Amino acid sequence: MKSYLSFLEGKARFTAWLVVFFVLLFSVPPLMATEMKVAAKVLGIIVILAISAALWIWRIQTVRRMQRKARVALNLNDRFWLNQHISFYKKLPPRDKIIFEDRIGLFLAEITITEIGKDAPQKSTCLYVAASAVISFWGLPYWNYGELNEVLVYPDNFNEDNMIDHKGVIAGKVHHGGLMDNTMVLSLTSLKKGFILLDASNVGIHEFAHMLDKADETVDGIPSFIKGEERLIWATLVERELRRKVKQSKFNAYGLTSEEEFFAVLMEAYRENPRRIEKRYPELFAILEGHLK
Repeated sequence: MKSYLSFLEGKARFTAWLVVFFVLLFSVPPLMATEMKVAAKVLGIIVILAISAALWIWRIQTVRRMQRKARVALNLNDRFWLNQHISFYKKLPPRDKIIFEDRIGLFLAEITITEIGKDAPQKSTCLYVAASAVISFWGLPYWNYGELNEVLVYPDNFNEDNMIDHKGVIAGKVHHGGLMDNTMVLSLTSLKKGFILLDASNVGIHEFAHMLDKADETVDGIPSFIKGEERLIWATLVERELRRKVKQSKFNAYGLTSEEEFFAVLMEAYRENPRRIEKRYPELFAILEGHLK
């Protein structure tokens, strides 16, 4: 969505410059009627050349921004794998399964998946990552995952320096700012576990929920699709939950560490066990259903 908004902003800037060029161009005839004919001719030539250059540059940039790579076509083995390993996909009606597969193919075409320690990522690893993305964004009219370029998949949990050691406890990470702003890091062990246990704890969904959160350039626990008065309602409900003591809360303790982690943990449970969220947090559930159903 963000890339499309950037495209619209660029188009608006181009239109503004085009107006300036035409104003200058239409100022040439009045100048020709005066003694400034030479200056008028020079101005006219400059404006025409500038407009031509601007049109050429805008066309090139538009094609580059909006052009998408061809989707990766899933075969029968891929579909069988999804049906066996991705519960969310298995429960979808046939028509929605086609949409799910299409978005999987688009993700695999546009996002680089690097499996640390391997020359090329395993197909199953790619499908786990892509499924996490599609599930997280399911129900939204856009699914281009912001400015994400690459997902690094480590064989196991890692530490703060993105190194695997016996003290590594991090299962996933999304960077906001810095050199790795366009990169996500996941632990393959934890990623698989999330789809096997189905315990409303899924690191893939968790990290892509953070991508939803940062889509509006602000990581505040309020996803970009929530707007207007709903943002205030959402913030109030989350703040109320965060004020509770861990023992009094019905929520995963990690989700109580901040607003952004609350949203990510909430999305894990919403995608894997929506009835649980409806029962425990009906107001938050209603807002999510209004946008993601």
